[in-house]
Amino acid sequence: MTPPPRGNGAGTRSNVQDLVRAVRNRIISGELEPGRRLAEEWLGAEFGVSRIPVREAIRELAAEGFVRSERYGGTFVAKLDSQAAHDLLDARAALEPLAAAQAAIRCSPENLALLKQILDEAEGASQEGRYDDARRFKGRFAEQLAVASGNETLIALMRTVRWKIEWATSIDAIAKSAEDKRQERRKTLHEIVDAIAARDPSRATAAVLANIDGAYVAFGWRRVVDTRYREPSTPTRRN
Repeated sequence: MTPPPRGNGAGTRSNVQDLVRAVRNRIISGELEPGRRLAEEWLGAEFGVSRIPVREAIRELAAEGFVRSERYGGTFVAKLDSQAAHDLLDARAALEPLAAAQAAIRCSPENLALLKQILDEAEGASQEGRYDDARRFKGRFAEQLAVASGNETLIALMRTVRWKIEWATSIDAIAKSAEDKRQERRKTLHEIVDAIAARDPSRATAAVLANIDGAYVAFGWRRVVDTRYREPSTPTRRN
C-alpha cells in the first residue's frame, strides 16, 4: 500500500499528486471497492490534507475514470465493468502498435535496456508468485513502450492507460493461468523488444498485435480496430 501523504494541508501540486497516487493505488488493489463513497472529510482526515487538494485530486481521478462524482450525491469509486475493459483493450489496440513502430525507429539504448529490465523483473515476480508485482510490471511495460517511442502525445495518453491496465488485470487470473500460456505471452513480449532492438517497425507492430490478440481471444471479444504498420510509400515523380 502506498503510504498516505502527510503535510500541512496546503493545496500544493505535490500534495495533490501524492493523494491521486495513493487513492488510485488503493482502487487498483481493491482496498477501495467499487461503489464506495469517498467523502471529502474522510479523505482529508485519512491523508492529512485540507479540502483544497482533496477536491483537486478528485477532479483528476474522475478525469482518469477511477471515481465518479454525482452532482448532489458525492463521489464514489468507479467500477471497471466488462464494457469498460473491452474499451480499454480497443484503445490499447490502437495506441500500442503505434508506440511499438515508433519505438523501433526512435528507441534509445537506455530505453531499450529498461524494456528488457521490466520483462526480467516481471518474469521473476511471476515465478515467485508475486502476482501483484507482475500486474504492476505489465502496466509499466506498456507505458515504457510509449516512452521508447519518443512521441510526447502518446506518452501522455499511455500514462493514463497504464493505470487502467493494472486495474483491469486480475491477480487471480494471473495466478491461475496455465504455464504454457505464460510462456507464450513471455515469448511474445520478448519478440516485441527484439523487434525494437532490430529497428524493425513492422515486426514490432505485429508482435504487439499478437499480444493484444491473445487478450481478445482470452475474453472472447472481437477486435474493433485493426492496425498494421506499413512502410511509407515513395512519392511518384512526374516528368
